[in-house]
Amino acid sequence: MAKEKKKKFGKKVAVTAVCGVLCGGLLAAAPAGYRYWKEYKVQKEDNESSEQDDRTPEQAENVGLVQETVIQETKISSVYDVSVVWDNVIPSMVEIDTKTVTEYQFFGRVYEQESQGSGSGIIIAQADELFLVTNHHVVDGATAIQVTFVDGSSAPAKVKGSDAGEDIAVLTVDFSDLKKETLETIRIATVGDSEDLQGGDMVIAIGNAAGGGQSLSVGYVSALDREIEIEGVTMNLIQTDAAINPGNSGGALLNAAGALVGINNAKLVADEVEGIGYAIPISKALSLINRLVNREEISYRQSAKLEFEGQDVTEALSSALSIPMGVYVAAYEDDSALAEAGIPLFSVITEVNGIEVKSTEQLEDTLRYIRGGTTGTLTVQVRIEGVYVPKEYTVTFEARK
Repeated sequence: MAKEKKKKFGKKVAVTAVCGVLCGGLLAAAPAGYRYWKEYKVQKEDNESSEQDDRTPEQAENVGLVQETVIQETKISSVYDVSVVWDNVIPSMVEIDTKTVTEYQFFGRVYEQESQGSGSGIIIAQADELFLVTNHHVVDGATAIQVTFVDGSSAPAKVKGSDAGEDIAVLTVDFSDLKKETLETIRIATVGDSEDLQGGDMVIAIGNAAGGGQSLSVGYVSALDREIEIEGVTMNLIQTDAAINPGNSGGALLNAAGALVGINNAKLVADEVEGIGYAIPISKALSLINRLVNREEISYRQSAKLEFEGQDVTEALSSALSIPMGVYVAAYEDDSALAEAGIPLFSVITEVNGIEVKSTEQLEDTLRYIRGGTTGTLTVQVRIEGVYVPKEYTVTFEARK
């Protein structure tokens, strides 16, 4: 196995985009994309010294590298020059091209077939690296990822973290791979508050539609909190009639002022259906995005594991058998971490260190960023008198040999 390059991740920071209504109702230009760590540190210290932290515990959990825009007291006018929004936002957008290699057998011989895909991404934050957010399905299984910026330059990207259940992925790009001109051109997206959206609000979708480069479409919020099942996973999404086509996945859904309110991820396709697209609400995704951004880089050999026999409790099984969604614990050895923690057989693991898991894939991905031999928590649904009750257990994660 090739020796992995160890990376040191800087302190967690909070990049806050501030909305402002100017003459004519136009949003102030987004902050420049490249800022040095020193500049940020000074700004953060000033903010901490001048503002009193009156957040609730739930609000405090969502603080990380990315934060929502400060909510305005008055409702923003829906009359905007969309061309100005385009000029302000397009430096925050990237095109994503992926390569995937699959193996297949033919008459006993193994062959490799390379396929290509495309999608969109949003420059969401920066620290020691540039951070992009996109959909999990855009980069799932990719062996190579290339991103193209507004100036036409390209750079390789790596997956920092990904969550299949929420269809969110965070990518990183090293500053050393970017040209000076690119650094001077790109911007960090202004993050809005999707909780402020109402049916009928104008929204703008920007993305790499059909892999042909960045394009824009305009529409309205058709519905909020729409429950949609995509590949067996139920999600609550923003519904819009703004055109969202293949390649738009991972792109931005913006409010009329140009602030990010959603991440485009799906389109309903049927002969009798037209103008139904969906986006992940940004306010619900921020907590996950920040967890992915701030994950510690750990080699596979150093990462944690849990040895047991389990099965995914899918939404269909959960509904049919009245069992919570998660990972069902069917069997384990007496010396396993689960046994030592006192976790009962036939219970369901639903969280690891506070991170929700709904499948073995999500469980393994979460353990990939936990160091083996360390102590953490598992939230487990335990059946007591016919009813599943959540209980938290302290567990020492097993180390890989």
